[in-house]
Amino acid sequence: MPRSQKQKLLTLLEILYRETDEEHPLSVPRLVTLLAEHGVGCERKALYRDIGSLIDFGFDILQSTAPPGYYLGTRLFELPELRMLTDSVKSSEFITEKKTAELIGKLRRLTSRHLAEELEPSGGILGIPKNRNEGIYYSIDTLHTAIRRQQKVHFSYYRHVIRGGRAVSQKSHEFTVSPYALIWKDGKYYLVANYEKYDDFSHYRVDRMRQVNILSQPVRPLHEISRFRNGFDEGDYMSSLFSMYAGSYVDYIDLRCAVSCMEHVVERFGQDIRYHMLNDDCFTIRVKAVINDGLVSWILAQRGGVSVLSPPELCQHMRRTLTAMLDATQPF
Repeated sequence: MPRSQKQKLLTLLEILYRETDEEHPLSVPRLVTLLAEHGVGCERKALYRDIGSLIDFGFDILQSTAPPGYYLGTRLFELPELRMLTDSVKSSEFITEKKTAELIGKLRRLTSRHLAEELEPSGGILGIPKNRNEGIYYSIDTLHTAIRRQQKVHFSYYRHVIRGGRAVSQKSHEFTVSPYALIWKDGKYYLVANYEKYDDFSHYRVDRMRQVNILSQPVRPLHEISRFRNGFDEGDYMSSLFSMYAGSYVDYIDLRCAVSCMEHVVERFGQDIRYHMLNDDCFTIRVKAVINDGLVSWILAQRGGVSVLSPPELCQHMRRTLTAMLDATQPF
């Protein structure tokens, strides 16, 4: 195919992609004019053949009668999908304001300019604080590489301190860990890893990491610190975890739940576990979970609608938490 013909087809496709949709078809004369504005000459009869070639190649180019013209039908992403992706980017705390605007700009280019106007271009959702660490994207890429290569990483970890009446980020520790997985939870990215001093998993906020470097040392074998033998199982791990708090693993917990809490229980544990009705007002469940502050916080959030039957470790954890809360409410 001559170079001029290739250029014409690509330019025509770009015009159809950016300028047309079901409610905004373009007539053949208008397409010829737009091609000319892009420095590509084309006769009307040749344009019909070019549109036919694009259709034969697999592009969903449709013809409209009212108003008359052609438009690109099916796209890689439909508008509802782009809205969902845009809202996810805007509501994610770990994505900075600058990167939020860049990503939404790229999403807007995946549809016609007319439909793109329906995608809110602002940087974030009002009231949701956005991360300020612009280097987080390089950290994520480095961590994925280390996980794939099964090599340890070293990084500096930052925490907020009060300085001059403001909360500022300051380096607090340096860690060398064996990375196993990256998990996106509650709008934040976490690294699931093993800190070499302990025999369990630790979680690290990726937005708090700086100077992430891959080391030549291999990661610690997963079976030494977990029940996993054939690789990290993210689904299984997340189903037993609450709010990314670390904790000791237990096989099962037994909970007594009020029927009024059913939606919260199903939302947290899913529909596939066994629900046993005790009476019209309550039921019990048995699930695998990690005993940690996140689990305790979730139970307390049910306002007495969920009570712990076992294990004793969780009951003791609940008592300690409630005692600390009562102490904190005592008058000075």
